[in-house]
Amino acid sequence: MKLTIIVPVYKVEAYLDFCLKSIARQDVADSEIILVDDCSPDRCGAICDEWARKDPRFRVLHNLKNEGLSTARNRGLDIAQGEYITFIDSDDYLSPETLRPNMEQLEMHPEADVLEYPVCVYHGTEQAYRYVPGHHETLSYSEWIRQKGYQHSYAWNKIYRRSLWKTNRFPKGKWFEDVFTIPFVLQQARGILRTDRGLYFYCCRKGSISNTLCSKSINDLLQAHLQLYNTLSHNSDLSEKDLDDFYLGLCNPQIVHIQFGGSLYIPERRIPLCRALFTRRPLNYRIKAVLKALSGDKYCSIVARTRKALNK
Repeated sequence: MKLTIIVPVYKVEAYLDFCLKSIARQDVADSEIILVDDCSPDRCGAICDEWARKDPRFRVLHNLKNEGLSTARNRGLDIAQGEYITFIDSDDYLSPETLRPNMEQLEMHPEADVLEYPVCVYHGTEQAYRYVPGHHETLSYSEWIRQKGYQHSYAWNKIYRRSLWKTNRFPKGKWFEDVFTIPFVLQQARGILRTDRGLYFYCCRKGSISNTLCSKSINDLLQAHLQLYNTLSHNSDLSEKDLDDFYLGLCNPQIVHIQFGGSLYIPERRIPLCRALFTRRPLNYRIKAVLKALSGDKYCSIVARTRKALNK
C-alpha cells in the first residue's frame, strides 16, 4: 500500500459527498481511504457506507460515541497500511491533480519524509488567500522553522512517511490539535519537500475552530505555541533572531488570552533594543520588537489593556 488518506467525519452532511468525490478522482495507484465517522448525528455515516460499497478503496470506521477530531484521526492512524499518510478534513476538498503529482515528487526525492503543498486558506470568505510553501526545494527542520513554516502547521496539505507517526498521535480534548502535533512530527523528518503542485481548499465554515474564539481555545493555542517555543529554545541551529521571531508570534495568543481574563504564561525574553532596531524585518515587525525591547515583560499586558480600551 502506497498511500493512506484519513478523513475524520462529523456533522458535514452538506459537504461530505463533494469532499469524497475530490478524493476519489485523485488517481493515486495503490491507495486506501479511511473514513472515520465520529458518531455523526446526521447522514454522514450512511454516506460513508455508500462510498465504501461502490469504491473498494474506501474503508469506514464508525465510532460508538463522539470523541472528537483527534481521536478520529488517531483511529485512522492505528489501522493505516500506506507507506505514506495524508489527512483531509471532510468539509474541505482537493483540486484535481493534487495527490498523484506530489506522490511522484516524493518518489523523486527519497531524502524527504514530508511533502508540503499549496492550500487556499479560508476558501469561500473575503479573507481567502493562497499559501504556496515552495518550488520543489527540500528543507531541513531548522530551515523550515527559519522560514516560519510553523505558521502553517496544518495536518492537511502535507503527505507524511508513515514511520513518522510511529510514536506520534494527536492530543485528545485540545483545540488547535495540529499546532500541538505537526511541528514535532516534522522535527523527525530527514527532509521537508515544499512544492507548488496541487491545491488543498480549506473551507471556513460557521462554527469551525478557526471561526470560534473562547477562553479554552485561546488557552490551548497559547499552550501549543509555548510548548514549541520551549523546544526551539534548545535548538542550537537557530539564531537569536530566529527565536525573537517565534517569541513575538507567541506574544499574540498570550495577548488575546489576557484579554479573555487569563494570566501571563509565557517566559520573559529579552530582545535588545539594538537588535530590534537594526533587524532586517518589515517595519511593523520592527515596531513590535522595539516596543517589546522597551517594555520588557510588561509588553503583553500593556498591549492587551490598550486593545481592551480601544474596543470599549
